[in-house]
Amino acid sequence: MRRIAAVALAAGTLMTGVAAISTPANATVTTKAAAAPKWVPYNSYGNIRAWGTYSRSGGNTYVKGYLADDKKNGYTACVRFKFTEGSRVYWSRHKIVGVSSSGSQYNYDGRATVSISTSSTYGSHLWVQECGRSKKTGKYYYGKGKQLF
Repeated sequence: MRRIAAVALAAGTLMTGVAAISTPANATVTTKAAAAPKWVPYNSYGNIRAWGTYSRSGGNTYVKGYLADDKKNGYTACVRFKFTEGSRVYWSRHKIVGVSSSGSQYNYDGRATVSISTSSTYGSHLWVQECGRSKKTGKYYYGKGKQLF
């Protein structure tokens, strides 16, 4: 009987030690999971770059990041996001806009980097895709969409 009690006591001590050792590792994983996930669209166009982070809180989805155009090539750099909730869809498109000396806005074509942010109450899925707007025709051309969640 004493042996069984000794084995049970040793096993209980061992389990407590394993639990104490594994707790800090689990806490590290939780901390990393709490960091805002990063987003980057598929690289559909060589001179356009977009990157950033997104977060979900209180039923809303928040997106922050940057949009960069590396070359003057006849296209304005843009990026768009697709938020979904069931069958409902919300699109948010961001492009680089220049401002002339008279204060009028125009679609900028050249080297530039701008910060972007958007949010939506739709939180089932989030997609991102690069795009470019032709200076000649005004049409938007979209790359392949990438689902973030």
